[in-house]
Amino acid sequence: MNDFVEQARQLGAEAAHLYSVTRRRKEALRGAEQQALQATGTASSPDGEVQVTVDAGGMVTGLELTRAALRRNPGDLAALVTSVIQEAAGQARAAVRDVYEPLRGEGIVRGIPVLMPAPDAEPPTRRRRTDPVEEAPFEERPITRLRR
Repeated sequence: MNDFVEQARQLGAEAAHLYSVTRRRKEALRGAEQQALQATGTASSPDGEVQVTVDAGGMVTGLELTRAALRRNPGDLAALVTSVIQEAAGQARAAVRDVYEPLRGEGIVRGIPVLMPAPDAEPPTRRRRTDPVEEAPFEERPITRLRR
């Protein structure tokens, strides 16, 4: 009879320990999720003409363009903005990874959540238009009106 009582006591202690470990892991995971959602990334172009801030999922939450940036060719500006967005998104992903890495090391999570795919190393190249209107400064382009 004493063996059964001792086994029951040991099982109870083991169950309490497992419950405690599980509760701590859940709290750690919940805290990491909240912290990861607060992650952001900010990047600027080398010349400082474009600055972008993104949230943890890579969504643009801020975009600043200088007057010099607005004088660029639209295709060049689009490529520059895309490049800066990708850099900011990479920073946000790194911040999320930094939050989850310790949990992975402790076995709380198996992998780091994928919020969005990694961007290509190089931004996509845009085909150049041969239309002279595209190359003209914005102020000199003809006005296009849509008719119904």
